[in-house]
Amino acid sequence: MRDTDPVDVDRHVTDIWNTVLDVGADECDATFGELGGTALAALRMAAQIQDRLGVAVDLATLLHDGTLDALLGQVRARALSEM
Repeated sequence: MRDTDPVDVDRHVTDIWNTVLDVGADECDATFGELGGTALAALRMAAQIQDRLGVAVDLATLLHDGTLDALLGQVRARALSEM
């Protein structure tokens, strides 16, 4: 993993979530689907997380109405397992 600091991981993932879905921080409790997330957006998000952090994301987490917290949990867990 490129960036092992948990604070930086959260910052990167949150930034990607907000950018890809074009939402603000006040919408962090909504699900991917509620925010208008599409399969293409899920692919873009997964690719950006892979590029920035070197962590593969399970698209099902996003596509099945995943939340930012669920995504953060997955990325953190995978990042730790790759250390």
